[in-house]
Parts: sequence; structure tokens; C-alpha cells
Amino acid sequence: MSKKKWVKKRHSVVFSLLRPIFKQHFKCKYNFKGVPCEKQVPSPALVMCNHTTTLDPFMVATSFKRPMYFITSDDLCTIPVISPIIRWLVAIIPKSKSKSDFNTIRYTLQVLKEGGTVVIFPEGNRSLSGGNWVIEPSTAKFAKMCKVPLVLYNIKGGYGADPRWGNGVRRGKMQGEVVKIIQPEQLEKMSTQEIYDQICSTLISNDYNSGVKFKSKRRAEYLERAIYYCENCGSFNTMRSEKDKLYCKICNFKAEYTEDLQLKPIDGKCLGVNVKEWFDKQKQLLLEYSQTKEGVLFGDDGVKLRLIYDGKRHKLGKANMRAEKNGVEFSLKKDKTLNVDFESLYGSTVLGKRKINFYLSDGKTLQVKGSKRFNSIKYLHLYEIYKEGK
Repeated sequence: MSKKKWVKKRHSVVFSLLRPIFKQHFKCKYNFKGVPCEKQVPSPALVMCNHTTTLDPFMVATSFKRPMYFITSDDLCTIPVISPIIRWLVAIIPKSKSKSDFNTIRYTLQVLKEGGTVVIFPEGNRSLSGGNWVIEPSTAKFAKMCKVPLVLYNIKGGYGADPRWGNGVRRGKMQGEVVKIIQPEQLEKMSTQEIYDQICSTLISNDYNSGVKFKSKRRAEYLERAIYYCENCGSFNTMRSEKDKLYCKICNFKAEYTEDLQLKPIDGKCLGVNVKEWFDKQKQLLLEYSQTKEGVLFGDDGVKLRLIYDGKRHKLGKANMRAEKNGVEFSLKKDKTLNVDFESLYGSTVLGKRKINFYLSDGKTLQVKGSKRFNSIKYLHLYEIYKEGK
């Protein structure tokens, strides 16, 4: 029995119909321009791109006149009704976050063998701070294994225009283009470290020094989804935002989030001149805090829980969430509790604007979704601190 083909003719039709619509939409809403590159990029090819906005995959596609096969979170494959439609239209390649996935590699190689172009965002997550997430060294081995041209595509302005922590668009300027193409014969001669260095240096995200202004009267709203520590009073989980201001709800700290993506203090001290500096420093401060404090470190009330397994989502209801240095406890209705021990997890990752996944040892995923001001990254940072042995 022959293997079922992944690349279908309908995908070309779908992309041909949708591309001009998305192209015009991105121009009007984001002032985005995708530089055409169809002639310079052979097929099949492996495209790698930095990841700053929700719509990055569609933006990349505007530069090409061919269907693109995106490696994306398997969370997108568990949405009732919608997921089957997405799979039929664009045949995404599912990938489990925070763990290696043999099937992802197998499907990718199949698409490339059939002449398709595969797109991957090697950070595995959208930027929350304006900088890059860590790119795993295994990404370079993957590129070499594919034996096709490696295309490095960079999107600029995405964090300024549509930061992951925010709601709404800040009017500025965005552009996406192919920056570098490394042919398979070159990849063969390069070491994995050399390939890795090329990927990391080319896919750098840095809108802070672009000189572009990003305008919005509500440009700071929901910044507390990324920032959870107040240096002025040493508290965690007390930051709040309103319009273009960030403040602490228990002390007098206040700062303005400017159009050039800087944090300008009004009262008190800023932990950094921009979100990335603050974001990077607060993890170290959380480490120090967790070393000296016993019991509950911080928490959130009224989070929604669901258990994901066998490709389906199962609601567990609402709970109060409390974090200690070794794990997280959830208090549900009728005095029931659910404990997540960091030692027993094989991974964790943040999703969207206010969700976090805990990957359990039995293969199931516990997904937590908080309120509109929920900061999920502090729980991920705490988990990372534990796993790093600190």
C-alpha cells in the first residue's frame, strides 16, 4: 500500500486565493511588506524565520508564490471543528513543544521529498520581550539532515507593531524578507556549530534600535503579561498597566512605555530601559527570591484548567493556582487539589498571551489559562530555575 501524499494540489489553490487577500490586509493593518523572493528560492526548501507575531506564518507566505507547509504547535490540532478545517486547507505539520518529536521529522522529510517548502520557527515560541527565545542546537542538525537549501527569513517590526503581551496593533512599519540562502552542498561542508551560528545571527529580533515609532494610545496595556517583578518594592505579580503607563498596584512606581519601545520612569526605578532588559533580569531576581522564601511564592485565582490527551481537550473547571519552588498546586471546587511536581514534568511552555502548558509524565498535558492580565511566564521561569538545579 502506497504512502498517503502530504502535498496536495488543493494547497496551491488555497494559497493562490488567500495570498492577495492577506497581502492587502497586512499592508492596511500592519503596514507590512513581504519582499518577493519566489525566483531566488528553489523548491523544495527549508525556511526558518524569527517569531514575533501570531500571524508570522501568513506574512512569510506573502513573499512566496507557492504553498507553504508550516511546522506548528500540536495545540492547534486539538481545536474542535476548526482543526480539521486547518489541516484540510494547509496541511500543517504538528510539533509537540518542549520535547523532541520523531513524527515531525518524518513528516517534514516526506513533504520535502514531495517537492514542498517547509517553514519552521526555530525559537518554538513567539517573542514575549522583543528578543529571541533560545534556539536549540539540534535545529542545525535538522537543517543538515533535510539536504535542501536552508532559507533564513527575517521579520522586522513585529514586536513593535503587535507585541505578544498586548492587545491591538501599534501603527508603525513591518517588513519580511529572505536574508540568506545556504545551499545543501554548503551545509554539507559546514559544521553543525557553524550552521547554528548562522541561524542565530541571521534570525535576530531587535526592534528597539530600528528608529521606527509605533503609535497607539494603549500601547502599554497588558504589559504585565510579560513583566511580573517590581524592583521598587520587591514584589511579584503586582504590576498593572493602563493606556501607555505601567505601574505597581502596591507602591508608587510608574513608568511610560514610549513609542520607540522604551520604558521611561515617572516615579521610582525601572529594572531596564526596555522590556527585554526587565524581562531578562527578573528571572535572576526570582531565583534569589525562591532561595530565601519558603512556602507559597505567588499565585493567581480563577484560572481555567483543561487536560489534553488523545487529541482532545477535557475541561477540569476553575481553580486557584499557587506556586512553590518545587511545583504548583491547584485548588479546585469541593476541596479537591491537583499538584504538579516540577520533578515529574518532562517540559513546560507558554502559549498565546495567557496560557501555560505543563507536560505530564503520563503523556498528558495540563493547560492553564488565566484572566486577561494573567502572567504565565513567571511560572515557566520558576520551572526553568528548578530544572537548572538552582
